[in-house]
Amino acid sequence: MFFTFNKMVSQETIEMKETYIDNNLVYQSINDKLFTGIAQKKRKNGHLVYEEEYENGIILSSNLYYNGKEKRVSNKTIYNPNKPLVLLQEHKYDLKGEIFETVTYNNDGIKILLEQFEKEKLTYSCQYLGKKKNGIEYCLNKNGVETQIEYRNGKKVK
Repeated sequence: MFFTFNKMVSQETIEMKETYIDNNLVYQSINDKLFTGIAQKKRKNGHLVYEEEYENGIILSSNLYYNGKEKRVSNKTIYNPNKPLVLLQEHKYDLKGEIFETVTYNNDGIKILLEQFEKEKLTYSCQYLGKKKNGIEYCLNKNGVETQIEYRNGKKVK
């Protein structure tokens, strides 16, 4: 626990425009070294819009924030630390800070699962292979009725 806290304190926070990308790695413009820390995009009034977290030039995660007085995440993206810029997971949050949608990707960044939630309860789930449904699609409607449909390579299995 102490190590995690210490690591967070030592991270540098800079503006996005102070970085550049070369060969899928992020460098700090001032010294041309691989960047470790947080790069942020803020409006002129100081409102935080977007930030990315890096370690040794590799993006680990990004946060997109709601417009408002409070600092609330609307979208969080987690990247594969072994493959720069390849997605692992995306989370979408409502204004209360609860997750309402999660998209999961395999190690190559191909979408494999979409889940939607309402009041922290799973209401929709579908397995994917890229852009096509591939596996079980689960739905829970507002009346509490569950349905499941199987898909193979985008086509409904009868």
